[in-house]
Amino acid sequence: MSERPRQARTVEADLLRWLPPIFVTAALATAFTLVIRANELLTGERSITRWFSDLDVVVVAPIVDVLEFISRDEVAPAVFVIIFPIVWWAWGRYAALTYLGTGGITVLTRITDLASRPRPTDDLQWTEAVFGAGGYPSGHVIYAMLVFGMLAYLVGYYMKPGRSRTALRVLLVVLVLTMGPSRVINLDHWAMDVFGSYLLALPFLLTAIWLHPRLPGWLDRAPRLQSLVGADREL
Repeated sequence: MSERPRQARTVEADLLRWLPPIFVTAALATAFTLVIRANELLTGERSITRWFSDLDVVVVAPIVDVLEFISRDEVAPAVFVIIFPIVWWAWGRYAALTYLGTGGITVLTRITDLASRPRPTDDLQWTEAVFGAGGYPSGHVIYAMLVFGMLAYLVGYYMKPGRSRTALRVLLVVLVLTMGPSRVINLDHWAMDVFGSYLLALPFLLTAIWLHPRLPGWLDRAPRLQSLVGADREL
């Protein structure tokens, strides 16, 4: 059997494995955003938001405080910038540029609101939305998904198996999963703002994870670009 048909079938199988979840999550995110745009509070949303905001557990408060600190507008970019050279030093230019490109998508959340959704008041009332300061999507949730989610993937991709890798990946995944609830606990967002933000970020994260190990091979015909981004070292 020739090598080319075998490679073609491998590429086809790879596409069939990755493209459906990417397109499905993108379609779900789009559909959910349209639903959000056409409604005010969804059924049960106020109750869910109230339940989170009433959480008063000793373990919860410190976690929420940490997440609130690292997600502040003046702190989050600094965290991102500090991590970038560490990734470069540990895993090379290509990994750092992948991290930079994925995290850079979060800038889009600062450009416009996708729905006219106000942030909740202390008594969970629906008020008038202020364009550019609305609650959908949550920039902090998308930031956590793309920055810490991609970092968790890179840790798994580059680090050798062991307790350090496992512990670091668990920590990063916990940051991603708890960022959303913390925003609802602090009444920075309604519950569905957070849910929709996870949905919106997921197809971007999946696409970046899919591209990272494959792009170096695709750049074989452009060796200068391949070398420029450091992808030649991945081959």
